[in-house]
Amino acid sequence: MASTGPASTDSPSATAGVLSAKGSSDSSAAPQEAKAPTPRPGIITRLRHDIDPAHSDLPVLACCFVSGLCDSVAFNASSVFVSMQTGNTIFLALGTSHLPYGSSTLWLKALVSIAAFWAGCFCFSQTRHIQARRKATLALSFLVQSLLILAAAALGQSGAAPAFAMTGLGSAADHEILETLETNAKSLAPLSLLAFQFGGQIVTSRVLGFNEVPTNVLTSLYCDLLSDPMILAPIGKNVKRNRRLAAIILMILGGIVGGWLQRSRAGMPTALWIAGAVKLAIAVSWLSWRDKPVVIDDEKV
Repeated sequence: MASTGPASTDSPSATAGVLSAKGSSDSSAAPQEAKAPTPRPGIITRLRHDIDPAHSDLPVLACCFVSGLCDSVAFNASSVFVSMQTGNTIFLALGTSHLPYGSSTLWLKALVSIAAFWAGCFCFSQTRHIQARRKATLALSFLVQSLLILAAAALGQSGAAPAFAMTGLGSAADHEILETLETNAKSLAPLSLLAFQFGGQIVTSRVLGFNEVPTNVLTSLYCDLLSDPMILAPIGKNVKRNRRLAAIILMILGGIVGGWLQRSRAGMPTALWIAGAVKLAIAVSWLSWRDKPVVIDDEKV
């Protein structure tokens, strides 16, 4: 902020030239030795700084890939979603009429996913009380999200949640096995862990101001993309269009990668390990993110 008082010789901007221009004969106006540069703030101090918003859409877009990975696993394992809650809401509604036939617990799994997602949205939104765009806050948020995905992966890898441990999918035998696990309550644990952290993911996209990339759903993206009057504008002229298109591609890519991993010997746990690793990488990236520029005397520093 620009000073409203007289310039001080202790100020970096109070040079001899400024004072001599006022015709001062005071000896204090003589050139003085340059001060030593101000030491860089420590790590703890820097972690309290807000991030520079430039390019902060990249981690948000990476979350779309994670959504595709995790939903591809959750749907194959339990027939519900952990990211896209619109479908789960319909599954819950169908449960009141005991449909679909033969899926007696589908409504329960949908309800657990929805409730966990709600809880995640509420809990992660409380970061607004501790400076939501602060480096440390964002890093902690994504660390928690990563650990929750990794915990779900561990439940599948260890066999504690058998429906999330499947590998080599694509045969009638595998389908029959999954049907026998339809009512296995152990699937509720990874479902709730994954859905909870996705609540935090969408909150982050809102906190960073990227409402055009909710990271969890595509319906609104399809509408916004195709109804954009500048949909055919050059790449550099429509950033929101670019983000929407990238989000769609990345979510589809995540689903494709997740599907082929599940068909292979790597299986469902590997898809979740990868998703957790992506979130962990994002958490680390926030720690070294550039600080938000501070404007002093109309100059960014």
